[in-house]
Amino acid sequence: MTTLLKIILVLSLIVNLLAIWGLFHYVMYGGSPLSELKRKILGGPRPAGAVPYEEENARIKKEVAEGKLDSLRVVFYGASITHSWDLEKYFPEIHPVNRGVGGFVQDLVIKFKSNVLDLKPKAAVIKLCSINFRPQISMYMLKDGVAMMVNMARNVGITPIITTVIPAGKPAAHIGDFNVADSLVAFNGWVREYAAQNSVVLIDYAKAIQDENGFLPHDCSIDPVHINDKGYDIIAEAAKPVVYGVAGIRQ
Repeated sequence: MTTLLKIILVLSLIVNLLAIWGLFHYVMYGGSPLSELKRKILGGPRPAGAVPYEEENARIKKEVAEGKLDSLRVVFYGASITHSWDLEKYFPEIHPVNRGVGGFVQDLVIKFKSNVLDLKPKAAVIKLCSINFRPQISMYMLKDGVAMMVNMARNVGITPIITTVIPAGKPAAHIGDFNVADSLVAFNGWVREYAAQNSVVLIDYAKAIQDENGFLPHDCSIDPVHINDKGYDIIAEAAKPVVYGVAGIRQ
């Protein structure tokens, strides 16, 4: 076998493997396999926890210290889905601040002061991700984390806006014997009740995006837990009337 033929066979095998992977990715998760492959090869955006917000936070805190409060500033606080959200595109009438800082609920509570409270926004959209739904994280911890952030915001005059959790896709519905989907449904039910009982503003992302079985729809996802452009369109439409209402903007 000639060297050229060997090279052709190896390249053919690689192409076929990529095609099989692309088909598998599309069948399982939807979205664009090519875009996901590009993200994997190039690394995509830096992980949410690695984003250096310190410089921007320092700038905003300096403005606050000088008495320059912004009545249209709204902080969107969460993890990777928030981090990848082009907020300026979807919310041009306000001044959105993206604080997709990443981490589990306990990390969000710890980072809440420097990334939300100290920036003195009009409101803060507080969103947990499905990564929190693990056997080692109790439902009580999730509920207490949300309630703590709500109370901290209210104590300094910031309007808290809480959200339901975007559901996971069907392939990620279980971790061993732990049922992620059932836990998400239970938590989202609590979020709705908590918001109603405590007069907290609510954005119901789950209701807006979930399919008939309560999962993240195939055509809205890039993997089991992250959304694509269509997914962002959907949650933005759910968020706009709520966020604009709090900011005092008529649509």
